Amino acid sequence: MKFYKRFSLYALLTGSLLLLPVSQTGTAANQETDITVNQNPLQEEMQYLTPSQLAEEENLLAILWVQRSAEFRGLSYQAYNLAAMEIDKAVARRQELKNKQKAKVRSQASLSIANRQEMNSPLDDRNLSATPETMRPLAVVLDIDDTIVCHAPLKVYYMEHPEAKANYKAWQAWIAQHKELLPGAKDFLKHADSRGVQVFYVTGRGAQDRDITLAFLRNAGLPLPDATHLRMNDKSGSKMNHFTALAQKYDIVCYIGDNAADFPIGALRYENKVIYKHDANDKKASTNNFALQKNNTFNESSAPNNNCESDNPQPSAVKTKQLMPLDIHAMLKHDTNKSRNAKIDANRNSFGTKFILLPNPMYGDWEYNLAKKYHSLPSEQRIALRKAVMKSFTPKEK
Repeated sequence: MKFYKRFSLYALLTGSLLLLPVSQTGTAANQETDITVNQNPLQEEMQYLTPSQLAEEENLLAILWVQRSAEFRGLSYQAYNLAAMEIDKAVARRQELKNKQKAKVRSQASLSIANRQEMNSPLDDRNLSATPETMRPLAVVLDIDDTIVCHAPLKVYYMEHPEAKANYKAWQAWIAQHKELLPGAKDFLKHADSRGVQVFYVTGRGAQDRDITLAFLRNAGLPLPDATHLRMNDKSGSKMNHFTALAQKYDIVCYIGDNAADFPIGALRYENKVIYKHDANDKKASTNNFALQKNNTFNESSAPNNNCESDNPQPSAVKTKQLMPLDIHAMLKHDTNKSRNAKIDANRNSFGTKFILLPNPMYGDWEYNLAKKYHSLPSEQRIALRKAVMKSFTPKEK
């Protein structure tokens, strides 16, 4: 008990996170859930957070909401239910139109037969049963990442290993392994296919990921997993080229995605490589963190070395942030969210029908467009920028 009191005070002074061990009284309850309890909770939480780690750590609640909340599941089902309703309505309208066309052809054919009989003309009935086909095939267009497949586990990995975001091998390993689909996604895609609606996957993934993505679609049992129905990133900064090409050949029932750029409203995607800048403190802390993660037990002597020149241990993130000059106003001149929001407002009547939007609080252009080359900014600047743009209020004094 004395150790925990002494350790708690140490954690409060240093700013480190502290997770208390799970008590014996809570063990049985946890065994009834799908939660994997960390048997050494102090192992991870006694490390100092570097700026890069802190930038990812801010995502914790968003990731937790996606992975654990009933509300996220409900919204995902809701989105795909709306999309299924749009497909059913489109198929019904298409059938009604075909029936009207057939009735019109029959009427014209009957009139033609009557006129020819009156004129004693020879009857040519080769085209009497033909239906004029002016309708293009129905189709649905949807994104893949966090529209079909859930990326929350990858975000957890990035939170634990922020340096991995600049490593293509980590991304490649993830898309080769991921299997977790969003609630309702597979049922919807099978429903669309059963109604004769073409399914097109338009993704922001690069051409180098085509084979792995096709393998995922096939292994997941999703319809039409072929090169024709999978459209990769064309490096234009937009999906509009794909949308335009598909709209020329198909009647698009609806578009489904988690980003404003997943809809044909002219919202540009943020196209920049994910690059994190690491200073000396980041590298030192990363070495310490790796050593801690290899150790299954914790003792006071295993606490990470202090990177700050101070008698009182402080996280390296604090020192670096204090030395980082920021010009928030200059950075926000490149914020494009105002124009993106205006595009959403201009298309407000299409959301819930033509455009089906899924929730994704973990990442997206809503963050990346805060500043020019946002991902290339040092972690401290990204954190400061996030805080600077948030709106607050001032209580009125009575």
